Amino acid sequence: MSAAPVPLLPGELDAFLAAMRGGATFKAAVEALLLALPEDRAARLMLLMREGRAAWHPLLRAGGGRALLVGNAFSGTAHALAAAGFELVLHDASRERLEFEAARCRDLVGVEPELVPGAAGARLPFEDGAFDLVLQEDGPPSARRGVAHDLGELWRVTRGELVLVADNRLGYKRSLGARGEFAVPSPVQYVVDVARGARGEHALAGHRKALARVGAAPERALALYPHSLDFTHVVGLGGDGPNLHIGPMERRNQLKMAAYGAGLFPLLTPSFALVSARPAVAATPPRVERALAALAERLGEPRPVVDELVATRGNTAVVFTRVPDAPDDAPAGRWCLHVPLSPQQEAQIARHHAVLERLWSPTATLPVPQPLFRGVVEGLSLSVERRLGGLTAPQLSGDVAKVERTLADLVEHLAGLVVAPPRVLDEAAYERDFGARFDLVARFCGRAETERALRRMRDETRERVLGLAVPRVLAHMDLRSKHVQVDAAGRVLGLLDWGSSVDADVPYHDLLQFLVHEYKQARVPDMRRAWALLLDPHGPRPRERELLDAYCRRLGLAPEYQQAMERCFPVFVAAMAEANWDYSRPRWVHAQFGL
Repeated sequence: MSAAPVPLLPGELDAFLAAMRGGATFKAAVEALLLALPEDRAARLMLLMREGRAAWHPLLRAGGGRALLVGNAFSGTAHALAAAGFELVLHDASRERLEFEAARCRDLVGVEPELVPGAAGARLPFEDGAFDLVLQEDGPPSARRGVAHDLGELWRVTRGELVLVADNRLGYKRSLGARGEFAVPSPVQYVVDVARGARGEHALAGHRKALARVGAAPERALALYPHSLDFTHVVGLGGDGPNLHIGPMERRNQLKMAAYGAGLFPLLTPSFALVSARPAVAATPPRVERALAALAERLGEPRPVVDELVATRGNTAVVFTRVPDAPDDAPAGRWCLHVPLSPQQEAQIARHHAVLERLWSPTATLPVPQPLFRGVVEGLSLSVERRLGGLTAPQLSGDVAKVERTLADLVEHLAGLVVAPPRVLDEAAYERDFGARFDLVARFCGRAETERALRRMRDETRERVLGLAVPRVLAHMDLRSKHVQVDAAGRVLGLLDWGSSVDADVPYHDLLQFLVHEYKQARVPDMRRAWALLLDPHGPRPRERELLDAYCRRLGLAPEYQQAMERCFPVFVAAMAEANWDYSRPRWVHAQFGL
């Protein structure tokens, strides 16, 4: 199994630090840094920097106080904890990594973390019980890696909670250091690695024993699934939640379901977050439970419990709740909480909630979740909406008849989002709606060949759409299938996550976004080939093409406009991403679409 690449080599952070000292923004400095790195190490650094690594923090008892992160200061957990109100102390052997995270916290959160350089394995330079929260993400001490502090030292300086993030010796999957890329060993290699102890790790029982030996027996174990470097689900392993979501597609894997049914998930899951608490704080309910109690009182609904916790790719912790023993169709207490983990997500969640408040009513024909609350509870900035029933559309991916039903419903719903009648796309309107997007994507594309391809596409698009009459719509802009809630037959129950939406934009992108992502889910392995399928005259199935054409006829869109939008689809996707990311991903549009 290939090891994840080392993020930075000596000297590679010099230009970033000089830029920050010279007054650059973190966004500009980190974009230059990522462009200067080889792609594999840039991908590894971005993975480490994700604030989503801290999605488990609402499950802790601590709601602030002094927090110590021991280990790699690049970790996005540091930044997320600072944004969540913790007084942050960073302890790392690398002065450069410490300065990097300090610059990030200053620029994005407006706080100054305390920096304490020091080698791994040494006695920690802090008094007993100095911290409300202590976190080490590099696992327990290991002769193979030599990066971690002694567990006894971590526990000594803890007066509240200690969190140890560690991989599982028996785990079957590992991140390769880039988002969404994992290695799964063959059965033979897996057995050999486990038998030889080649991974230098414990299984769950071994981690528990190691902590118990220093008096820090963990009270709670969480699975970070599918791997600690890159996880989407936080799953409780003690039977008290959060639960693991298993949808229809996963249920088709009989081997996985048999292992899960046999109770092997805690044994084989790749990674853990083990939480130990001092007796003085052990009786305090977790922060999220305190928030749920306050929300229940505010909303006049039964107090729910955490059902599932999802760490989104967009650096948000999404908490789904339920009321124990209540029917699934009873709405009271069935909520979806969005907890932003970065300043960018704070803005997107505010936008999302505002759009829901505008769109939702008991009689609305456009289905969206009912907004319930937006604000700060127990120190957590969050939004709350009614949890919809059904499934997210990817769970039906590949079922042609059901996907076509979903697409037909989307045509009806999206055709009703016109906010302004058709107006001719003159030069000014073209530059606003198309040219500005091309400029934005070209500015950050990172490759001369990509920039030339974008210029050609820009000229072709202008030739097709200039002078055409086009209405304006409320555009979702990120209508991937995971943002569409459906029932088992494919009927649309709700459109989710409006944080990237635009009040008045040109139409048709939302339908294309849904369909191209469906192709990526079910027909081809990447976005480049999914887009190629859309452009292939024989790529869309007859019913799909019929529905796309029907939407365009409903809105009076000319065939030239429809073709132009399909051909410049990557630019709309990339421009939406650039407008909402906290920093540009290097060479992204080339990596995704081959431009």
